[in-house]
Amino acid sequence: MFIKVEPAGFFMYTVQLIFDLEGPDSEDHQVRDYLAQHELEPKYQWNAEVESRQCELMQFGGCYLGRHLEAIGQIQRRAVEVELLTAEVEQHLDALSAEERPSTEEQRRTAVTTLVEELHQESAFQTDENGELIAVLAGDAVREAARRLLTGSVGP
Repeated sequence: MFIKVEPAGFFMYTVQLIFDLEGPDSEDHQVRDYLAQHELEPKYQWNAEVESRQCELMQFGGCYLGRHLEAIGQIQRRAVEVELLTAEVEQHLDALSAEERPSTEEQRRTAVTTLVEELHQESAFQTDENGELIAVLAGDAVREAARRLLTGSVGP
């Protein structure tokens, strides 16, 4: 999902939520649920090609959606954080010796999900020189947590 905010006159603005229909983002379902739970209906809704992708667009008045933008932004940020942590954890699992790695794909998915939940803290993120969010995890600590999880050990 992509959020686009445009001026619509003096002290007015419109907000478009753009959902890629062919390759939905991980947060799309949660954002749609949020809109439904808060009974937020778009003023206009249509499908169009955006950057060579088939998309659904929902347009809202800025005043109508305004106080909900922070919550929607947090849904989107959390999804990005989970994606970043997932990629980072997968790299560290790959760095384990062959004997230490999960033996099945199901075990790997469970390990990744569990470790992402365990490591999902504000301190796990920074912005790079371009202002983009990145995950910063201590590799040794991640690998040790993975070893404990995969061997069933408790404690550090």
